[in-house]
Amino acid sequence: MSDADSIPGRLNLRLKTEQPTGLKKLRGIGPKTARRLHDRGITDQLDLLLYVPRKYRLAYRHVPGPKVVADRADWVQTAGRVTEVMPKRGRRPFELRVDVDGATFKLLWFNLPFRGFDRRFTSESIILFKGTVDYDRAVPTLSHPNTKIVDQRPDLRPQMALEPVYGGIDKVGDSIIASAVEQAFERLASELVEGVPASLLADHELPTINEALATIHVLDDVGDLKELKKRLTIARQRLIYQEFFDLQQALTQRYITERRAACAPQCKEREMGRELVRNLPFSLTGDQKAAIATIAEELGSQVPMRRLLQGDVGSGKTVVAMMAAAIAVANGVQVAMMAPTEILAAQHLRRVQQYFSDLNTPVTRLSGSQTTAERQEALEALRSGKVSLVVGTHALFQEGVEFADLGLIIVDEEHKFGVDQRQSLLALGKDPHLLSMTATPIPRSLAHAVFGDRDLTVIREKPPGRKPIRTVLRRRAASRKLYAYIADRLESTGEQAYVVYPLVEASEAVADRRNVVDGAAELANGALRGLRVGVLHGQMPGEAKSAVMKRFAAGEIDVLCSTTVIEVGVDVPNATVMIVEDAELFGLSQLHQLRGRVGRSSTESMCVLLTGYGLTDDARQRLRAMAATDDGFDLAETDLRIRGPGEFLGIKQAGLPEFRFGDILRDGQWLKTARRDARRLLLGDASR
Repeated sequence: MSDADSIPGRLNLRLKTEQPTGLKKLRGIGPKTARRLHDRGITDQLDLLLYVPRKYRLAYRHVPGPKVVADRADWVQTAGRVTEVMPKRGRRPFELRVDVDGATFKLLWFNLPFRGFDRRFTSESIILFKGTVDYDRAVPTLSHPNTKIVDQRPDLRPQMALEPVYGGIDKVGDSIIASAVEQAFERLASELVEGVPASLLADHELPTINEALATIHVLDDVGDLKELKKRLTIARQRLIYQEFFDLQQALTQRYITERRAACAPQCKEREMGRELVRNLPFSLTGDQKAAIATIAEELGSQVPMRRLLQGDVGSGKTVVAMMAAAIAVANGVQVAMMAPTEILAAQHLRRVQQYFSDLNTPVTRLSGSQTTAERQEALEALRSGKVSLVVGTHALFQEGVEFADLGLIIVDEEHKFGVDQRQSLLALGKDPHLLSMTATPIPRSLAHAVFGDRDLTVIREKPPGRKPIRTVLRRRAASRKLYAYIADRLESTGEQAYVVYPLVEASEAVADRRNVVDGAAELANGALRGLRVGVLHGQMPGEAKSAVMKRFAAGEIDVLCSTTVIEVGVDVPNATVMIVEDAELFGLSQLHQLRGRVGRSSTESMCVLLTGYGLTDDARQRLRAMAATDDGFDLAETDLRIRGPGEFLGIKQAGLPEFRFGDILRDGQWLKTARRDARRLLLGDASR
């Protein structure tokens, strides 16, 4: 079983004692119905109890007409006096106007049920009628209701009820589901295990699981409609809370388990770290200093650090990681830094070499593009302990990789790796510390759901002197003027630019979309003639990609035409212009990451999003959000609302559970509460 398999998502009920809970033990559930329920994920009676109604029908029986109108009942059974008969003519339906306690109802038949049906009714007829109610200018209207003519209006007890509407299961009606749920509840209610401590239920004024399910499924007379709706809301919140609480308990338990028997290397802060800070050509922000202090304290403990460092593009997470690495190396243990792409790994390697150049620290790399001889040399250096710090890609957790004493693992863009891959890397050391980083700002509610077994540190401050990036939207038709402006700007200032394309080469499937190979040639021979234009894309060999990036970083390329391989990790302060061709094809997070390649100096930078015509609503929403703000956390919230949590990070990669009742966006406050309660219950501390 993988690490992710033990983490619950959907709420599951448990019984105090083992007993048969098969669906076929319920009256009215035969093999065909059981199979149809099974196809919807309802495999036993416990699943049936959790198949909550998708809505409720407000059904009024023998209630005064004015109250039906005032409450806008969905279904009604009542009686009244016919005041007007309007014959059917052409497309006009047969209509009765009926007075019910002073309120007028319209009864309509577009096709008469049988010959002579319309001659049964006369003014002053007393009729019983029932059916679904719509409202036409506040007039309750029933189409094809069931009717019966009576001598006088019966004197019956008024009933107001919310009737569950389940739906959604082919050829299984609401009455069958309601009957099955009622039977299951009668059989199992007393055997249900309460999954939340009574003290927490009392703190949040939530009902027990039995009370919640009874409210949701077993609805008697309405009584006070507002009060019942309130009870229904609270009952559903009870299920949402338990679903999140179960998740947070599991994540917290994993947090505890990874630390209980572990004995991580104690890495006390040494002079090397302080010297690294003194050598920096800039001052640290307050957020960076706070993050470093927290990480230094945890590295000094024998309890393995498990921390997620979040920060927007350009917020300085790498410097914090370098400080952590310096502390670990100074204490004689090895550091492994892993990135999802070779370009990002190469960028980190250059940073490491830059920061550690004066600290006498042996550094190496490990990636798929190395020759066999280079790889063997790196592996031997790691195995023997000759190298203190290695930067690499997925090659770090492949067969044959051994460390002499791995004490700290730094993982960049961790959500792009699988949970099992992270565990494979941790297994290379004896209880090593783990620092994860992400340049994709993750809303806190989502971070708590996915990374709940980690402590969170957020860097929001940007380094001093950075200016906001001006972002504009332009139609592709305006690209000629745009590129003329870019050519003038680069020639006069010596600055550099990126042009990003969605495709590597022309494709018949998307013939109208721009590609980097043809686009670069077109610019080099046209609008940007005289400027040095380079090409970079993922299909190039690793060494070729590295060579292009080195030339661009050295200022030997004026305009880099690229695909999204530059999305993360590329840091060229002199690049001040970003143009994204066919910007509507990119996701919001991806656009923000791309834009982050500029604005990395005190020079004002710009990002131009070029689009075609016929944008979808989602694309238009993404692009407008990009132009409105450059705050990654604000954009992440927008992106989460547009795409949902599964698409935002990728369910399989991030280990994101699929919830039955809870919604991370809608119910974020309950998730926060559940996390706090689980940590207080298991750790005695909810602040971490």
